Amino acid sequence: MKYFVPLLILFGFLNSCAFKPLYKKSNLFDPYHVKIVVKTKDPYENTASNMKSYLNQKINKKNQKKSNLKLVVSVTRDVINMGINKDLNSYSKMVIVKIIFSLYDKKGELTKGNLKNSSSFNITTNNYANILSMEDSSNKLIKSLSDDLASLILSSSFERKVTP
Repeated sequence: MKYFVPLLILFGFLNSCAFKPLYKKSNLFDPYHVKIVVKTKDPYENTASNMKSYLNQKINKKNQKKSNLKLVVSVTRDVINMGINKDLNSYSKMVIVKIIFSLYDKKGELTKGNLKNSSSFNITTNNYANILSMEDSSNKLIKSLSDDLASLILSSSFERKVTP
């Protein structure tokens, strides 16, 4: 019996460690809806709608409370020649997608930054294949950047308390 109390105290210390998991299932914005605004200079392309859709899938869930949290994303896409000829009928181009983002709450700006990614594709004599290659490359870049942005926003810690 006299060994039972010290063993109980020792067992209590060993089981109550101060470990905190690095990745939580819930995040800071979990109960609140984040309004996402995507701006682009190309009005006829689906870059803005794809970015907004991917970000909504990652950040917002159903049945969230309304809030003043707002994520503003500006997307620019540039297509440049790489100057590399594979053969006489094909050459390479590069798609560069840059995003500038700002996250706001009720009091003002929480964080801002920019992300950039690039991809290359080949141009041949088939015009339809060229359009598909450029759109596919651009869509994959948008998906990658939106995943990176959502992870960055959800895992960031802010200097002040967030007031939704």
